[in-house]
Amino acid sequence: MEEYSFHEGVLPIAYSTDLAVSLFNRYEHLYLQSPDGWYTFYALHDKYKCVDCLMHVHLEGIDARSPLRSPFGGIECSDDIAPVVLYAFLEFVISRIKDKGATSFTIKNAPQNYRYRRAALTETFLLNNGFQVIDAEVGTIVEVKHEFKEKADTWEKRKLRQAQEARLFFRSVSAELLDDIYLFILACRKQKGYTLSMTLADLRKTVNEFPERHHLFTIYHEGKLVAASIAIRVQDDILYNFYCDHDKEYDSYSPVVMLIDGMHRFCADESIAMLDLGTSAIEGKPNFGLLDFKLRLGGKPTPKLTFRKIW
Repeated sequence: MEEYSFHEGVLPIAYSTDLAVSLFNRYEHLYLQSPDGWYTFYALHDKYKCVDCLMHVHLEGIDARSPLRSPFGGIECSDDIAPVVLYAFLEFVISRIKDKGATSFTIKNAPQNYRYRRAALTETFLLNNGFQVIDAEVGTIVEVKHEFKEKADTWEKRKLRQAQEARLFFRSVSAELLDDIYLFILACRKQKGYTLSMTLADLRKTVNEFPERHHLFTIYHEGKLVAASIAIRVQDDILYNFYCDHDKEYDSYSPVVMLIDGMHRFCADESIAMLDLGTSAIEGKPNFGLLDFKLRLGGKPTPKLTFRKIW
């Protein structure tokens, strides 16, 4: 502990960091969520001048949140951080937020499988500090170690073969087609009675800010778009299937299987270790049909937890 000091403020450029900071915890993304109200806290190794823990918190009135509006936020820390340092850093953040007048603190963590060690430590320490789990979602991660066909079960392999025989085909497309892809997915969601969490205008802003981090994938049949995904490379080694859907007319071909197969090959080509298929929930409860489908694709379940502490 003597080697570390805790600080509040914008990260000084002079300090190095080995943290694999996710896209959602980069300043450029934070300011898309809100132009103000952010506080940054970090743990500095005093000898090496290296930042080993980092957390951004948004404060509005008495409510503190990490993140404000994105799939997850929370603490970023090095994989080999000493538990005692992480625990003390969390206490420091809580104390500072409380001093600023917050009476509630909500933290939405990344899926546990992103970083097992960090998740095990931070989530246990949150509970130790009086936080409660207010939302528990099931995420699904596909590890990109072997070919997709080696992971998928027999039924999904059959669907992939049927789609190939019907001459459906996978294509990665440019960001110029973002509007078309978004509106297609939105229409598919409305077919099923759902909608999307982001407006097209907000998504455009994010893609324009991070064009290299957003990827569009599609399935076509005879020139017709039948399935699509808007994916985000949230870390160098993780691709997140942010929005994904297909035309109900093609249910019999299950074109999302071909879509995930193509995305899996993209990950292998780009040295991306994990394909995050997202969570499976409706109004806070598991969507078992969707969850079962993702598991049949070779996905591994992972908890994605949201914590809250109220003073």
